[in-house]
Amino acid sequence: MVIRAHMASYPLREKMLPLAVESIVDQVDALYLCLNEWRDVPAEYRDHPKIHAFVPETDQKDVGKFFTTPEKDDIVFFVDDDLIYSDAFVGHMIRRLEEKGPDKVVFGTHASTYTEKSPTSHRQRDVVKVGQRLRQIQRVDQLATCGMVSLGKNVAPYEYMKDSQKFVDVRYARWLYENGVESWAIDRRRGFVSRIPAERDHETIFKTFTKRTPPAVLEEISVFASRANEAAE
Repeated sequence: MVIRAHMASYPLREKMLPLAVESIVDQVDALYLCLNEWRDVPAEYRDHPKIHAFVPETDQKDVGKFFTTPEKDDIVFFVDDDLIYSDAFVGHMIRRLEEKGPDKVVFGTHASTYTEKSPTSHRQRDVVKVGQRLRQIQRVDQLATCGMVSLGKNVAPYEYMKDSQKFVDVRYARWLYENGVESWAIDRRRGFVSRIPAERDHETIFKTFTKRTPPAVLEEISVFASRANEAAE
């Protein structure tokens, strides 16, 4: 069993990336780092004993987190290149995963529960934001892969995820629902995960895609939307 983290990045996050890597790499056994659009792997990642960095032949965007396949009993963290993870992050997430029973649950920090079974907009949801304090764990419809933990057996295959660039959270939530795996938001204090300040306005998937979620993606959301509310009733 290996505790591993999966991260994807691209050159515009070059200054943020070292901070994100530094905050997570000592908490895991291995970090798998997909460097989209890099010319080659920088020496500091190429020579690091824990970091398995690679430049894919084509830009995988956020699907790069699913490019490498874990063993079924590995503990897999999905993390982002613009966030800092507190020293308590990995230990607390693993404890909750084991307490709940890791075979059929995943935990995350940024979470959504849809208010409609067939939403027509991304706004039709209640959101627990990544940096928000949460007093107790909460069943949700969808987790973001910016701070999430799963057994390797519950990581969606790359073949299932490969055409979901920019909406991996939706596609993965669908896979989890279809495979009977519950999604839960983790309880935590403020500072559990925090954002790295950007030097300038930079591209995010929320700005370029999520704010105008296409109908095809909304159809995927309708597969699992409001199921967490049904389970709570």
